[in-house]
Amino acid sequence: MNKKSSGTWENEFVNQDSAYVEKASVRYRCPKCQSFLQKRKGKKGEFWGCSSFPACDYTASDEEGKPVRQKRYLCPDCQSPLKKHTYKDNVFWGCTNYPDCKVTIEDEAGVPTPQKKYPCRKCGHYLVKKKGPKGYFWGCIKYPKCRHTLDDFDGKPKLKK
Repeated sequence: MNKKSSGTWENEFVNQDSAYVEKASVRYRCPKCQSFLQKRKGKKGEFWGCSSFPACDYTASDEEGKPVRQKRYLCPDCQSPLKKHTYKDNVFWGCTNYPDCKVTIEDEAGVPTPQKKYPCRKCGHYLVKKKGPKGYFWGCIKYPKCRHTLDDFDGKPKLKK
């Protein structure tokens, strides 16, 4: 057998002009179908989508190059997911079960505002803070069936006497 004149094959590979070593790539699996996730670009930026699309519609946000499932917020009335909406300068969260459920919740730093539950004196459900053309007010979560409202006073409903 011939003697190796220049060492191991690894050394020969590394010593080549065009050789370079990158960090190993990490592959993430889809939690729905176990296919691989792919980093994609959309109109709202980069995200991760299942390689089996359209058979699997799983998506995740991209945070520091890793897929992170977006946090889901549920409607306090019907438990359907909430969706963020922007209308003029007003940002709010609305129920995806609209028009059957007309719940809207104010936005606070990109998430629905945590709501302390104030009971509605007319129907027994509870009030949510809303923004109208004259400012903030509190309205029944069962609107339009119950049209009970109260004025807002420092972030709380102002009780009528």
